[in-house]
Amino acid sequence: MRLRERRRALGRTLADVAGEAALSVSYLSAIEKGAHMPSLPVLARLVHALRLTLHELLREEDRPQVRSGDITPAQPGPLVLDLADLRLRVASLLSEPGERGQAPLPVAGSTVFVFVERGALVVEVDGAPYALGAGDALDAVEVGVVRWESLGETPTLSVWGSSRARSGAVP
Repeated sequence: MRLRERRRALGRTLADVAGEAALSVSYLSAIEKGAHMPSLPVLARLVHALRLTLHELLREEDRPQVRSGDITPAQPGPLVLDLADLRLRVASLLSEPGERGQAPLPVAGSTVFVFVERGALVVEVDGAPYALGAGDALDAVEVGVVRWESLGETPTLSVWGSSRARSGAVP
């Protein structure tokens, strides 16, 4: 579903939706035109303002929106999962208890997302530590350095994403 179509179907103005989503009118207009790619937090505010779910917003009838695959790491360490046509770099990381290291992807100046599938990690973003357990996620914008340490007594499986902002993009 297209943003502009939904907004108009609800009889709402750009200013009305932008205000509810805490965005500038010009940024919302640029998102509607496809000139800017919004972050996940911005999308969350937009779907709330437009009375949609994220799935409804991202779904398009005429083309598939899902790429699927399995994360089945055979040995500890990072496994790069990204596809060449995406701006998003993705990796899984299987780490042993007590193991530590740098982010498994280039992250400087990027938006970073970490999801812990099983186990536990402390993820340090620019010196600030965040404890993550199974099912927890973290996202950070324009990071400098990301480090991690695996906690507990069992291996930890985490999924990492990194995306550089488009030039001229508004956060």
